[in-house]
Amino acid sequence: MSTDRDVTHIVRSWLEEGVTALPDRVLDSVLDQLPATPQRRAWWPARRLGEMNTPLRIAVAAVAVVAVAAIGINILLMNGGVGGPPSTPLPTATAAPTATAAPTPSPTLAPRLPTGQIPPGTYRHLFVTYTLPAGWGTPDSSGTTIFKGPATTPPSDMALDLWQNVATVYSDPCHWQTTAVHIGPTVDNLIAALVATKRGSTAPPVDVTIDGFQGKEIDLMVPLNVKFKGSSKATLCDGAQYKSMTDAGGGDRYNQAPGQHDLLDILDVNGQTWAIDRVFYPATTAADRAELQAIVDSIKITP
Repeated sequence: MSTDRDVTHIVRSWLEEGVTALPDRVLDSVLDQLPATPQRRAWWPARRLGEMNTPLRIAVAAVAVVAVAAIGINILLMNGGVGGPPSTPLPTATAAPTATAAPTPSPTLAPRLPTGQIPPGTYRHLFVTYTLPAGWGTPDSSGTTIFKGPATTPPSDMALDLWQNVATVYSDPCHWQTTAVHIGPTVDNLIAALVATKRGSTAPPVDVTIDGFQGKEIDLMVPLNVKFKGSSKATLCDGAQYKSMTDAGGGDRYNQAPGQHDLLDILDVNGQTWAIDRVFYPATTAADRAELQAIVDSIKITP
């Protein structure tokens, strides 16, 4: 009959002849961990190993060897391998810090347009920012109009006016009290109304773009035969004023003398009709008109 010592000897021999030889301490640990708890008796008769024939005993021994080997391998894996220290867990990957974009600095606003004589520089007023050379000023605190030259003695001065949402055009600017025409909100509405006035236009309207905003440009001129003042009531304009239009806020555009030009850039700014008005006379020099044009070219619209 084989004893437990014989089985142990067989297991040891099998392990020593294998590809991987297990140390005695590992095998002893495996054998110590084999279950030795008595099992519930089965209803069929148990066969003792001593009663088995030799081939069957060899087969049973082989099964035992395989079981012991499997348990031994598991213990080796848990202990970090043969002869080595317990395995150390791999460090977890740490995400690289995400670069934070530097905050974008807020743009510096141009100063508001002052009253009176204006030092050269860039200013903002109403819906525009523009750059002015020396010699320009504002006639009043509203700042809607800027001018160069003696504004009260035409035809030597020139000016720049700003208009928002013109609501009324006068078909006869000299007799404006009875010829008011209320217009729609678009650029085309205003252009059509201005073309139809007695003041008329010296040239057909043309397309224009200022700071990315599109619209139409029209050049209007006060007729040379208009009398703003005089002794004859028949020729005198209503209220001694030649009035072209009124904006939604009640601001009036009335002219100062015969021959005066209003070169209007009428723009669609986010659905609103805004106008930039260059004012000059036939006697205004080419250099002065170029300076006026340079101011318009510098405009940035700030709705």
